[in-house]
Amino acid sequence: MKTDERQYCDILIIGSGIAGLSCAITAADLGLEVIIINKEASIEESNTFYAQGGIVARGQDDTPELLSDDIMQAGDGISNPEAVKIVAYEGPGMVEDFLIKKVGVTFSRSGEDEFEFAREASHSRRRILHSKDSTGKAIEAALVAKLAEYSNIRAFPGYTAIDLLTIPHNSTSPLALYREPQCIGAYVLNNGTGNVERFFSSYTVLATGGLGRIYLHTTNPPIATGDGFAMA
Repeated sequence: MKTDERQYCDILIIGSGIAGLSCAITAADLGLEVIIINKEASIEESNTFYAQGGIVARGQDDTPELLSDDIMQAGDGISNPEAVKIVAYEGPGMVEDFLIKKVGVTFSRSGEDEFEFAREASHSRRRILHSKDSTGKAIEAALVAKLAEYSNIRAFPGYTAIDLLTIPHNSTSPLALYREPQCIGAYVLNNGTGNVERFFSSYTVLATGGLGRIYLHTTNPPIATGDGFAMA
């Protein structure tokens, strides 16, 4: 396998679901050079694309405190309180400001100017937004369409990350052993040529999604093989 090909960027994002693409757009807005890789032939292929359920926004009679209480109750009291606080206080606002206003996701509406909020599972308020029965597909399609507006985002579908480039692990200098560990990109398999290429970056984001496909029975798509977990 050859490793002659090299790519350089400020941020390398491995995975192209809602997390990876949101990160890419946010970084591009800051003027950074971004590369996104996805091991499937389509950049849309992700866990996000297949998500049928809705996403938590903020209902008319809702508060962060109510959402936080609902999450803690649903988690039987063992959810990380700090993580719950971040989700409850920042999540609904990001749905409105980023997904709706910036990206333009077409969530279902009950009227011309009103979103159709649903109440599900352990939620005590109607705060769930849907796009019919394919919410994830609508979110992913809107995010992918938004990428076209940025000349500083490059997408590489059909490229599989196989290992992180790290110092001192991948250094040729014996003195690198004494340096603080640092990730400088990834070794990436070009699925089309069979060659391994090096993608160098100042920052590397693992956004590869879940690992449901390592189990015998799962509804996860074929892409969900836990690549990010393995590399980390």
